[in-house]
Amino acid sequence: MVSARDLRDDHVGKIDNTGLIILQNVSFSLAGVGLLFLIAFRMNESISLSWFFLSVTIAFALIPLLARKGYENTSKFLLLAYVNVCILILSSVFGKEMFIQAFYIPASGLSILLFEKEHQQLRNLGIAMAVIGYLILDYIIFDQIYLTADEGVFVKWCILGAAFVTTWMTFNKFSESKEAAEERNQQLLEKTQALNKELLQKKEQLEKNVRELEKAKQKVEEGSRAKSEFLSTMSHEIRTPMNAIIGMTNLLIKDDPREDQLEQLEILDFSAKTLLSLINDILDFSKIESGKIEFERVAFNLQNLMNGVLKSFRFTAEKKDVDLYLDIDENLPEMIVGDPNRLTQILNNLLSNAVKFTEDGYVKLSVELQSSKEKELNLLFKVADTGVGISKDKKEEIFESFTQERTDTSRVFGGTGLGLTISEKLVDLQGGSIDLDSEKDQGSTFYVELPFEKNDEVDVEKHSYKQFSQPDSLKGTTILLVEDNAINQKVMTRFLDKWDISVIVAEDGQEAVDKIKENFVHLVLMDLQMPRMDGYEATRLIREMDDKKKSNVPVLALTAAALKEVREKVFASGMNDYLTKPFNPAELQKKLEFYILDQSQN
Repeated sequence: MVSARDLRDDHVGKIDNTGLIILQNVSFSLAGVGLLFLIAFRMNESISLSWFFLSVTIAFALIPLLARKGYENTSKFLLLAYVNVCILILSSVFGKEMFIQAFYIPASGLSILLFEKEHQQLRNLGIAMAVIGYLILDYIIFDQIYLTADEGVFVKWCILGAAFVTTWMTFNKFSESKEAAEERNQQLLEKTQALNKELLQKKEQLEKNVRELEKAKQKVEEGSRAKSEFLSTMSHEIRTPMNAIIGMTNLLIKDDPREDQLEQLEILDFSAKTLLSLINDILDFSKIESGKIEFERVAFNLQNLMNGVLKSFRFTAEKKDVDLYLDIDENLPEMIVGDPNRLTQILNNLLSNAVKFTEDGYVKLSVELQSSKEKELNLLFKVADTGVGISKDKKEEIFESFTQERTDTSRVFGGTGLGLTISEKLVDLQGGSIDLDSEKDQGSTFYVELPFEKNDEVDVEKHSYKQFSQPDSLKGTTILLVEDNAINQKVMTRFLDKWDISVIVAEDGQEAVDKIKENFVHLVLMDLQMPRMDGYEATRLIREMDDKKKSNVPVLALTAAALKEVREKVFASGMNDYLTKPFNPAELQKKLEFYILDQSQN
């Protein structure tokens, strides 16, 4: 008996499987065959059979619709029942000579294809229906059985049994393959669903990570901006009083002080410049860390640069009775292409340490040609000293940030411990190398190998100015000094007075614009950060004036912030050049001569 549960399980399963496809194909095919028989018997006026074929045609056509409504197993069972009844009726009408009862064999196999493995009872019931139908036909409906002998009956049942068994095996194997394929498809579907779920989770996690990274990036950028603003502010705030200290010290030294006063002023000047050097180290280290360091490619005279670097340490070395030597390879060209400012910085750091840690003996700066290619030169710089030296176990640590060879070194000699770190970074960023050869109490030798380009042009190095430097070369000129700091006003005015320059002072940008309109000036020294109106806006307004002589006046920025962003903003606002506070008097004079005298001659 078919259990009620089996027949009611239809609504829980899906209908898009192989069993339903077979049900639809068989149902519609038999509906078509029934329709053909209906037409044929209608033409022969066989009314009873016409109504029979009409009923089975309608039934076969409706069975797939019933399956689509969710009654899958019921539809399959009805299909098998109708097939068996049709074979029974047709066999009774046409007799056993047509051997229509043979269709019970595929009918039993059809039950295997229609029902899934989990509905084994319905499969067996379908097969039993086919066997019972055949027995009814053979032994009840047909009035007699034609047998020649007992062996015939045995042979007949053997053949029928073989046919049923063969059909069973064939359809069962086909069903197993179908079920295995469906199982694999189901597994693949489940695996695909699991992968899709996992991918969705990973996608959500990735999107979450991206959002977190964007937030982190935003925080880093905000921190970087805040750091840059802080450094710019600190640079300005520290350099502004330093400008006054160094400037006034320089003026006092040139005022013929007494011998005892001169020594005190020199100590003050040295201390102020040392403090300025520490500030520059911190700013440079910050720029290197943030990746904002840039290198120039300009032609410069290597011998002049090295002479200038060594000369800056002459005074300190003489006071310590330390000899300074310079040795330049004769094979080197006079002009090379590279970044003279960064090379000066590297050599200054190495020479500063050499002079600082040498109490007796000498410090030697030398350079030789290491290799030469078509357009490239590799130069080897050496800074050797007879100072305290460095122990072997400290050689690697000496290039680390804020590290010195001994813990008491900074107390004895001063310094941030950043000079060698900055030098190493600058060398690495230019594709060079730096090395050290030293022993304790035996002195040290630093080796710096750097690439440069050959100079094919006959141009002069960048920022070189014609050397007028006559005693009264700037006499009679008028300069507008725009500066809000009263001390810096006095320092700059004192320097300009020494060169017989007439000075007009403005305390902010708006006052500078008003005084330009009222007076003729040869040049403007423009501070950047001021109340009411800053130097950038003031310069823009000057450049927009209708009077061409006034709108084209040279404007030199006075900036305490030596950062790349500030320099770019200076030139973008229309200024001609800049001076970094604290300014070098010689550099100030050169730039004034260049922008006032040279341009007036042109």
